[in-house]
Amino acid sequence: MSAPQMTVAIDGGGRHATAYVPSQAATLDLRGDTEQDLMTAVFAQAHAEARSSGRTITVAVSGGADTAPMRLEVDPDQTIRPAPEQAPPQESGAPIRERPQRRPAGGTPVVRIQDEGNEPTVAVRLPATDLTPARAAVSAEREGGHDRTPPARPWRPVSGLAAPEIVPGTGEPARLGVRGRLNAMLGLSLAPKAQSPEMRLRAAESVITRALPDFSVITVANPKGGVGKTPFAVALTQTLADLRGASTVVCADLGEVGGSLSNRVAVRPSPGNDIPALLAAHPNPDVAIRPSALSQHLTRQPSGEDIIAGRRGDRTSVLNEDHAAHLAAIVAQHRDILIADTGNNPLAGTWQWAVRAADAVVVPVPLRWDAADAAEEMITELASTTTHVLQRTIVVITAGPGDAPMVEQDTVEALRDLGVPLVARMPFEPLFASGERLALSRLQPHTRAALTRLTEEVVKTITGP
Repeated sequence: MSAPQMTVAIDGGGRHATAYVPSQAATLDLRGDTEQDLMTAVFAQAHAEARSSGRTITVAVSGGADTAPMRLEVDPDQTIRPAPEQAPPQESGAPIRERPQRRPAGGTPVVRIQDEGNEPTVAVRLPATDLTPARAAVSAEREGGHDRTPPARPWRPVSGLAAPEIVPGTGEPARLGVRGRLNAMLGLSLAPKAQSPEMRLRAAESVITRALPDFSVITVANPKGGVGKTPFAVALTQTLADLRGASTVVCADLGEVGGSLSNRVAVRPSPGNDIPALLAAHPNPDVAIRPSALSQHLTRQPSGEDIIAGRRGDRTSVLNEDHAAHLAAIVAQHRDILIADTGNNPLAGTWQWAVRAADAVVVPVPLRWDAADAAEEMITELASTTTHVLQRTIVVITAGPGDAPMVEQDTVEALRDLGVPLVARMPFEPLFASGERLALSRLQPHTRAALTRLTEEVVKTITGP
């Protein structure tokens, strides 16, 4: 005899549910202040039903923001476990066909990990022209003697014995949302919904960890000061190191007279851990350097990334283009990625090198007219002087106190007209604006999710879709 089934339907708001209780042959109304409170009420009713009947019951939940579909078995002793999967009903004589596995939705030109109800929807459009050939050309061009052509992708297997492809993360229990909380509290192994934000983040993480075609440079640039270049450079570095592993990425302060990088990282560099000291100790970039010798001039951070300060103390001289290229040649011997935190002078040699050598250019733009105008002028100038720079540019619109919302629509339209292929939207992060030291563990969850999505797009810009 099959177990009695208690069916629960949660409304779209996640605060109210109707539950059919088989022992009473009646429908009850259940409520909670949050969706988690509502699920607590659901399982309290399920426990009571199992105890009163003295039998295991099945609880089938549907609806809600992050709780459906879900089938669980509840024993009279309050043990909860996933219910066996039910085979879909088949018509007599009809062949059995497996339902194709749905893949997570593809990349979107907008990184918007936040409450849609609290933010106006922004129409962000791609340029009308197909930029894929141009992006391929960027990957194939030679800069500084390095061939940036990505390796050819292998042919798909054609053997009938080949294993099916697996969507990244589908076999792991949910860690986020209501399902993640239920797994943590009850020791369950509920998988996340196929189209849930958690599955979207897992797909992004699989992109971030893919192999790079060569040593890569990611440049964060906007000539306007105070737009968040350094916090973005630090956060991108931390996200890459957290997912790709320690000793894979270095963030460098390439301001011509030094910037605020040392003041925003979790572990402050000690005296001598800066670019001039490294270049002085290793004057010939073509000579191999031991990993331990390089590490002496870098400062390891909690997420596993390294940073190196710019010129400090000596204001009589500046870092120039040759210094930046020299630094990159040394770092490339033992690291995969260099993230360049630039200054505010587009005429500086380090700024020019960072943009020209970049495999991806990230441009933070707060919703202020001055920041938007500076970014538009910079991108217009780059488009006229640097080959294919637009095809590897990502503009990140950031929210914050004192925003002028009308700036966003005008800015996006101007960037679209210029040919910028990707505009990302980031939520407000108080720690970015506070001037405090940054660490991934201190960022808000929606900021970390948005950074993961943004980092995914950066890696796609480097490696191709």
